[in-house]
Amino acid sequence: MNDQDRDQLRKTILELIKRGHVRFTAIEKRCVASCLPFATSHTFRHQFYGYLLGQGYVARVTRGVYALTEKGEQLLLLLT
Repeated sequence: MNDQDRDQLRKTILELIKRGHVRFTAIEKRCVASCLPFATSHTFRHQFYGYLLGQGYVARVTRGVYALTEKGEQLLLLLT
């Protein structure tokens, strides 16, 4: 996976959360079902937990429920 693929996957995840798909399983299913050929459960989880959550772009609200942080909003603007 190259940098453009990672950015596209991150953008898709952030957009889904912004649109109100806040439960982890819903985000994962929609992201993997998207037309991104490199979007698998493994790549999704790596980007979600390893990057977006780990760097503070996404915050856990309650168990299985996530929201964008201010930092995540800014990243989404940069990726658009």
